[in-house]
Amino acid sequence: MIAGIGCDMVDHIMTCKLKWSSNLRVQKRIFSSKELELFHGENIDRFLSGRFAAKEALLKCLGTGMRDGIALTDIQVLQTNAGKPYIEIEGEVKIIAEQMGIIYWHVSITHTDNCSMAFVVAET
Repeated sequence: MIAGIGCDMVDHIMTCKLKWSSNLRVQKRIFSSKELELFHGENIDRFLSGRFAAKEALLKCLGTGMRDGIALTDIQVLQTNAGKPYIEIEGEVKIIAEQMGIIYWHVSITHTDNCSMAFVVAET
C-alpha cells in the first residue's frame, strides 16, 4: 500500500546563488559523504539539486517537512551501479517511517537545463 507521495522541484539558479557546489560546510549539512562520492561529471549544481529535491519529496511523503530533530543527512539518495536512485534513511526520519509502517521507497529524479525534480512514493 502507498503510505505517501511527495514531489519537489529545485531551480538550479538557487543552488548556484547559494554556492552549494563550492561551499563544503553547506554540502556536509545537506548531503552525506556517500552521496557526494557519487558525483562524477560536469554539473554538480544539477546533481545536488536533484538529490535535494528527492530529500524534500521524501519529507512530504512523511508529512513532516523540515522540523527539529530531522537532519537532511539522515536521508541518503544513493544509486545502483546501473544509475537507478534509491533511498536509505536513519535517525529521526527512520523512526517516523517505521511508525508509519513504511518499508520501501520508490524514487525518480529528472533534470532539465534549468531545474531538477524528484518524485518519491512511500510503500508499506
